[in-house]
Amino acid sequence: MIWLTRDYVHIDRVASPWLIKRFVDKRAQFVFLPRSEIDDFADKTGAIPFDTAGTGVELDHHVCDGEKHCTFDAIIEKYKLEDDPALQEVRKLVRAADTGRIKEVPLAWALEVIAVGTPFLVDSDHEALEKEFPVYDAVYTYFQQKIISKKHKDELAKFKTRGEWQSFIKQKLQKIK
Repeated sequence: MIWLTRDYVHIDRVASPWLIKRFVDKRAQFVFLPRSEIDDFADKTGAIPFDTAGTGVELDHHVCDGEKHCTFDAIIEKYKLEDDPALQEVRKLVRAADTGRIKEVPLAWALEVIAVGTPFLVDSDHEALEKEFPVYDAVYTYFQQKIISKKHKDELAKFKTRGEWQSFIKQKLQKIK
């Protein structure tokens, strides 16, 4: 399917394509256009618009229970991805970084740093996704390993080296996939 959003990606317009590609539509193709061209392109092609800065599309920023939510939230809600605790942690970071609450979630600063720096290293929004998707993969895996580490705390305490610990965590991560 073709997914459509505004050009000049930043946090939500990188995190949302990552979410779509990893959890919703593995064959997703992304088109980046100026905001003024989105409606026409979507009408002509049937592309799914997201994060269009208030043009009224379903997958965009919204308020939920009095709290600002971003497009990443809208995708999680629409595609019922709430059951993954590691993904919920990524969600908190993306929301904080993209809705002006970055000071409330210190790790969200990392997403801002990457989102600001990456465009200066690339020549297109597609290249930005290529560079930043591994970051989101790493953040997601970081939260997965934290959950595994907490669940298997006693087993992990028996290991003497980082290599043993990492091997154990990797085995657990493979079972999740």
